[in-house]
Amino acid sequence: MPKWKTVRIRQELVAAAKGTFETTRYQSLSEFVSEAIRLRLDELKQSRETIAEKQVLRPVIQERLLYTQDHMWAMVTPEGNIRVGLSRYAQEHLKGIADVQTYPIGYEVKKGEPFGVVETWMFMFDLHSPVSGIIAQVNNLLLDEPSTINGDPLEITWIAEIKPNSLVTLEEELRDLMNPPRYRMWMSKQSAPRILGL
Repeated sequence: MPKWKTVRIRQELVAAAKGTFETTRYQSLSEFVSEAIRLRLDELKQSRETIAEKQVLRPVIQERLLYTQDHMWAMVTPEGNIRVGLSRYAQEHLKGIADVQTYPIGYEVKKGEPFGVVETWMFMFDLHSPVSGIIAQVNNLLLDEPSTINGDPLEITWIAEIKPNSLVTLEEELRDLMNPPRYRMWMSKQSAPRILGL
């Protein structure tokens, strides 16, 4: 950055701080700076507490997930739908995601068949449905900003919700999926290229 721009930015910051200082209750500049630092530290403390709360809840949520050999997770929602997403392993290995597409709401999917695709700069990865049913919801945030799939897959990067066709069929299909310990054991026996179908 050219030196004159850096100096100009600094002068603007000093002018803004001086203006705030002169129009508020502060007795000195050091009191103003101390207050600003205290407020920022409070913000950081609150954000750390929020992260800590999420980390406490996350293992509970993860234990409710069921996995497929196609690296999809499934979780029953309070409404009785099945929320699906990519496993952490898959989303960590699908770098450079350029696009996420799914069939539209109302489309009927069958267990094990593709209901969408993740496209990276190198290849395309089919999203296989863990259960049969109707697509009831899609995550528009993920469709608008596909790179967010590399964030937290449980809270913001679920892909779709599927309304099961029948509870009897759903029970059978969920029984075929792997719980977290079984999925981890299965993963430990696989080789990376074979896992992602490359």
